[in-house]
Amino acid sequence: MKKIYLIFAIALGLTLGLKAQTFQFTHEGNVIGDTLKLNIATGTERTDYIHFTNVTNESISAKVYKEIIQLADGGDLLMCVGSECTLDSISSAFNLEPNVEFTGFDLLYTYGNTDETLVRINLIGASSLETIQSFYVLYTTDTSTTVSLEKPIKQGITSTNIEAYPNPANNNATIVYSLPTNYKSGKIVVRNMIGATIKTISINGGSKGKQSISTAELPNGVYFYSIIGDGKALSTKKLVVKHWE
Repeated sequence: MKKIYLIFAIALGLTLGLKAQTFQFTHEGNVIGDTLKLNIATGTERTDYIHFTNVTNESISAKVYKEIIQLADGGDLLMCVGSECTLDSISSAFNLEPNVEFTGFDLLYTYGNTDETLVRINLIGASSLETIQSFYVLYTTDTSTTVSLEKPIKQGITSTNIEAYPNPANNNATIVYSLPTNYKSGKIVVRNMIGATIKTISINGGSKGKQSISTAELPNGVYFYSIIGDGKALSTKKLVVKHWE
């Protein structure tokens, strides 16, 4: 029987154990850690109900992304949300209310042999498709098998980017930015046509994100926004402010 001794965790937005918990996963009343091990020593199929509890204070619309790492020959793994079961990799969307246990998800595994199968279950945002939280499911005859989840090396930010939307802006604009790792500090500066500074936002070197700015009090016209790294302007673009009447 093929053993799985080392599996490299795949970077899909959220790495196991690196961020605050958003969900609690349980199986038969037991909390799932990094890996749920399911015994396939007997039989040809098994169904397992996995419950999700949203431990935040906000409703979350989610999907499940089923990522098969290793599938035994002749095996099939269906995932079901409610009455809908599929072999597809991504499920239909469902809502997870705060502190309410969602009981409508299960995995149906059919198998012709007892070779090990490993799958990663990712809860992803229904719209963004970004991974929120994940765990592994290992189908095995030996539940003492070790699955080592090696954390990927965090890649540094190497490119500079700055973009504002909507453009033209009415009452608000969002500036999306990235500042490379080789800069110690930075800032976003908004200036008017004569070069006077309207707004300054401090950012960290090696960071990316977005900042919302109010344009409600700015007169209609053309403005310029820049990303500054260690005192040097790296990129400057135009922002048009237009208040709708």
